[in-house]
Amino acid sequence: MPLLQISLLGEFACYGADGQRLGFPTRKVVALLAYLAASAGRRHSRSKLAGLLWEDMPESRARINLRKALSRLQHALPLEARGCLMIGSQDIGLKASAIMVDMEAFERWQADGTPETLERALALYRGPFLEGLAECGEAFEEWLVNQHLRLDEALQQVMHRLLEHYVATGAIDAGIQLALRLLESDPLDEGVQRTLIRFYLYQDRIGAALDQYRRCRQRLADELGVPPAPETEQLKAELIALLPRGADERKPMPREQDDLPERAKIIDAAAATRARHRARATGCPGLAVLAFLPDEDVGLDRHLGDGLAEDIATELGRFRELEVIGPTSALVYRDTPATPAQIGSELGVDYLLEGHVRRRGEGLRLTARLLEAASARQVWAERYDCRADELFAVQDDMVSHIVGNLAGWIEDDRLVATRRKPPRDWQAYDLWLRGWSALRRPDLAAIQEARRYFHQALTKDPGFARAYVGLALAHLNEWACFSWNHWAFLRQEALDLARRAVALDEHDHRAHCMLGLAELYSQRYDAANRELSLALTLNPNDANVLAHASFALALIGEPARGVDAARKALRLAPYRPEWHAGMTGIAFFSARHYQDAIDILASAPQAFCNTPAVIAAAHAHLGQPERGASHRDTVYRHYRYQLARGSFPEHLSCLDWLLALDPYRQEIDRVHYLDGLRRAGFA
Repeated sequence: MPLLQISLLGEFACYGADGQRLGFPTRKVVALLAYLAASAGRRHSRSKLAGLLWEDMPESRARINLRKALSRLQHALPLEARGCLMIGSQDIGLKASAIMVDMEAFERWQADGTPETLERALALYRGPFLEGLAECGEAFEEWLVNQHLRLDEALQQVMHRLLEHYVATGAIDAGIQLALRLLESDPLDEGVQRTLIRFYLYQDRIGAALDQYRRCRQRLADELGVPPAPETEQLKAELIALLPRGADERKPMPREQDDLPERAKIIDAAAATRARHRARATGCPGLAVLAFLPDEDVGLDRHLGDGLAEDIATELGRFRELEVIGPTSALVYRDTPATPAQIGSELGVDYLLEGHVRRRGEGLRLTARLLEAASARQVWAERYDCRADELFAVQDDMVSHIVGNLAGWIEDDRLVATRRKPPRDWQAYDLWLRGWSALRRPDLAAIQEARRYFHQALTKDPGFARAYVGLALAHLNEWACFSWNHWAFLRQEALDLARRAVALDEHDHRAHCMLGLAELYSQRYDAANRELSLALTLNPNDANVLAHASFALALIGEPARGVDAARKALRLAPYRPEWHAGMTGIAFFSARHYQDAIDILASAPQAFCNTPAVIAAAHAHLGQPERGASHRDTVYRHYRYQLARGSFPEHLSCLDWLLALDPYRQEIDRVHYLDGLRRAGFA
């Protein structure tokens, strides 16, 4: 326990070991303590400190004032904390081991650069360095300004890196809050402006997106005299295409009432969910497959290293003896200097697989190491030289060795039994990797790009099941995230794609999952249950499949199984897209775990158009209907948009629309949902 806790970010504050805030007699005493705390562990000469704070006085007088300030500082500190001061005849300092300084923690977490430490750093930054501390001399003021500028630049780096992480993982609402904060300090950053517009588009907040575009255009014209970039204008065209029929793009749209109460605590809620589910021990070895890093000088695209890691994680996920972290969560550590111990702690795993990939002529060289996370001890390592079309055999060999080391002896027939079919053409696989990578990005252009890659892959290899799975998932992403209708109004094409994928590869668990979802929305519940159960049998560790299955099983009438799948999905994907929360929250609500549903959905209150409805219904069942009022208003806004766009018949009521989006099989579950909605005020 530190003897002193000192805050330099924002207004100065100092707390004793008992948590009580300490007072100091003069501004110069505060300035002296702050300066020493900013470089805790270092000693500063008395002449330097005297000149810093009393530069306008003769040196002898300045030294006398320094002695007085130091005496006052000692008396203001609790007895047990006075030893924190290192006082010599020629120099003065503060013991770093005895105090905790927020600036030091901020800079340490910034350097770590993991999503978790970046969020901690952002939360710690309460305001500008020593905000409000002035009139302590020109030399001190100059030091203050330099520190302020340096730390403000560090804050910008933290926020930009964190925004990239939110984009990569699909954390939409957290990204909106962060983009708004970035634009407060630099409204001319057109890249952040586009990111914010895309996030609004993802949430169907077309009015907010268009308003943001107009503000961006006006600011660029007023301050730089330039129009928006072509990419920004293309984004505007996407927005115009989604306007309700007869809407005039030149006129402001009605204000969107989306002030959901969870928004202020989005990042904290996600962190709490991570910590809660990470702490659930399972008894199985936990493993994360990190990105296979390309050598900088060989020009390999990142998608190959990421795709290789994801494929290996998918193959390892087939074994119930292991728990494998979702690839999206593992890949966020690609560009960080985090140690194996830190990664293992943040992901809640025991082992890490890391590797490199490089081209050697027409072939590839892969190196892989399996590490014990806590100690960084190497458990297994191998180097492979192979042709591109031999890559799948290399993956199988890696999987065999890793499973053998972590889960004991597993018979060869089990290693082979559920293995997916490799593509016949290396280029088809490469195109599929590019499409799969594009699907991670939360925007319409990325979905269209992914479709092009999947169609190109099928041109190379018409029997490539994964490409059909990709096309089916692209349909789901577009309709669930941008048309706001799930698959309730688009069934046959997705159903045909999923059936084709299963026919081509009966061991592809994602194909069975997509088929199960399509069968669910066709209300063939037994077929949906069969396909989803098979998907979970083929791969019990795929976090995306677990999240899809959690809500689907709840709708089918097996909410307990849905909750089990939800808990595992949340554990295996600590950094996840918002739709994970949207789907797993439905599972908890359907199982009558209302507070769990609310807690999970607090990190993504607008994951889908019906997510606020589930939150409102959960509050209503807890006897708190008033807490769901803003959620109900948000749902009605989505509903009115759909009517205006002609997405469904005008006679369809809001309640009928919500029930179509979540077609419960059991009447008791349907009535339970409907009762919650009515109690929440849905007419």
